[in-house]
Amino acid sequence: VGRSSEPQIDFSIVDTWLEAGPHAVLSPVGGNNNIRTANQQNQNNHHSHRPISSTISRYACRILADREEPNKVYVYAAGFDSSKNIFLGEKATKWQKKNGEYDGLTTNGVLLLHPNRNNEITNCHGTNLNNDNNSDSVHEMYEWREVSVDGDIYSLRETRSSQKRGSLKLDESNQLQDGTLIDLCGATLLWRSAEGLKHSPSRLELERRLDELNAGKPQCPVNLNTLIIPKKKASKGATSRQPYVYMRCGHVQGKHEWGIVRKPAEGNVTKFKCPICMIDSERVIQLTMGMESAFHLDSESLDYAFNPCGHVASLQTVR
Repeated sequence: VGRSSEPQIDFSIVDTWLEAGPHAVLSPVGGNNNIRTANQQNQNNHHSHRPISSTISRYACRILADREEPNKVYVYAAGFDSSKNIFLGEKATKWQKKNGEYDGLTTNGVLLLHPNRNNEITNCHGTNLNNDNNSDSVHEMYEWREVSVDGDIYSLRETRSSQKRGSLKLDESNQLQDGTLIDLCGATLLWRSAEGLKHSPSRLELERRLDELNAGKPQCPVNLNTLIIPKKKASKGATSRQPYVYMRCGHVQGKHEWGIVRKPAEGNVTKFKCPICMIDSERVIQLTMGMESAFHLDSESLDYAFNPCGHVASLQTVR
């Protein structure tokens, strides 16, 4: 897998920002310190700019299935170039292990996030659309790791392209699970197993669940109009029926000007006060439906949303 179009690359990928909106999150982990934006020195320009160069490696990673047990699949950092050699950039971290073999990390890293299937914590970085209770205790359900060329697992580096590798995690594996995320610093891959895809809903099932949600006729408490969650974000701006979610409390409302407080003295910080619970949020985001069925783990009710993109999904999918 990589950015190169050479014949040994089975899956050629491009950076997410080529298709993303101006406020899109480029990496779920963050810390892309090597990303540069055009005209970033111009402090008076209020328009958002996109990165001017790719941060994805030409030979980003290898995904290998076990020949004897093909349901076991593993990911390794870096890939083979046209000379059939593992390619690492000049600034990539490399070292010799105790057994004499060499290992390394790609310049910007190949990061893994395995799903935690055994954790039944209810507060899970998603926003519950129907729950008015706001818990102050947010438990981590997972932890990002970095995979090496040899398949070893390390904790994250201090910065994305730091020369100092993290600590080795001997009890963790590079074997992919259904729902594992692979962050290539510019694009994120979601690994789905054949068994997991059997339980994914069809597009018709997703549409039925969305219709059920909208049939409840959720109402904005300020504008007193009915809200409708769309199948995809509107390209020409949101309508008055577009629902938004307050990121601190999870309450859903329409677009309105009530409770917006701008503080120029604090760097023009904007706060959004929820009229239901009066909690201030730093952001409100549009809610929309992601109609790609392979990203959904089941066809249960769409009571949750991802933070910070606003795509609605079931509890199991968000977890």
